[in-house]
Amino acid sequence: MVYSILIASVVPLLFLYIVRWLNFFETNRSGSLLLALGWGVVAFALSYAVDHPLVPIFGRPTVAVKIGPAVEEIFKSLMLVYLVRRADYTYFVDGAVYGFAVGIGFAVAENMLYLSRVDVSSGLIVAITRAFSSSVMHGGSTALVGIVIGGFPLARAVHPLIALLIGWALAIAYHMTYNDLAFKNWGQKGLLVICGIAFTGLVVVSAVILWGLRRERARIRRTLVTRAGVSKAEAGLIRHIDDLDHLLDPVEARFGASKREQVAHALLLGAQLAMKQAQMRGTRDRELQRELAAEITVAKAALKRQRGEVGLYVMSYVRSIVPRASWSLWARLGQTLASAQPATPGAPSLYARVDAALAARNQPAR
Repeated sequence: MVYSILIASVVPLLFLYIVRWLNFFETNRSGSLLLALGWGVVAFALSYAVDHPLVPIFGRPTVAVKIGPAVEEIFKSLMLVYLVRRADYTYFVDGAVYGFAVGIGFAVAENMLYLSRVDVSSGLIVAITRAFSSSVMHGGSTALVGIVIGGFPLARAVHPLIALLIGWALAIAYHMTYNDLAFKNWGQKGLLVICGIAFTGLVVVSAVILWGLRRERARIRRTLVTRAGVSKAEAGLIRHIDDLDHLLDPVEARFGASKREQVAHALLLGAQLAMKQAQMRGTRDRELQRELAAEITVAKAALKRQRGEVGLYVMSYVRSIVPRASWSLWARLGQTLASAQPATPGAPSLYARVDAALAARNQPAR
């Protein structure tokens, strides 16, 4: 049973780690993430207190398919309503990560309840099944609410209450579809179907996160240069922050791994500062504006201090390695393919060909 408990708890947490890792701007706070996880456990207890007494009245299938999803999604998302009103919340990617964390906390608690009702021989099967199906579904459904109420473009054009209702509708419909299919007697085929539904939600959430990161990158350079006092070259590197592992290789080769980490931290602080400034311009909440102003002041001081640790000479060198490519993912793809295939002697690498093509395409604009 120990292995079953570990699988039912550790595997969902690994999915949460993957979703959080996608946010390379690292704007979500560890404290808020733990709060979201803890609330997921509380939301499970509240949902169980409402759903369980209804089972003898309406029957388990009716409660599971028609009542439970609405009750659970409403309880789970209450923490998100609180988190998106705080100054340490930045943009809707944070809403996705916090929502996924709430769902995972809920799922782990629910998994423990299911394991307490089975024997040792079947516990491992239950743990594996739930870890790769319902746990992913719970995380994905609450992440959808976090995305919508957290500032997804649709939410900016409507009243916050309407955005919350839209988020609930999406999450409840997704949850109900999963539960309805889970109650159909399809055997092994049914297990594959519900796992497919669960991972579809995870893919959708991940795709929205990546789209949101790309959208923020396009806004960061203007904010940094006009309001944060960051050079255009430095802002160019920050726009390619998802590719820093490759871009900062020359810094490590010349100044060492420690200096590379300091530079990466300085660039990350610059990105976070720009996003906070954009958030402050986009809110009309006076109290939130005051909280954000205080955080921006602290962020500027931290950025200045970090640049001082890096040093003027190293920062000047960093500004000289701005990538020429308009989208660094092409360069990364070229490097990956080039490293995976043996190069023909004397032939230019795929990275060089992609870089040359991009440079030629951008030449008329310059």
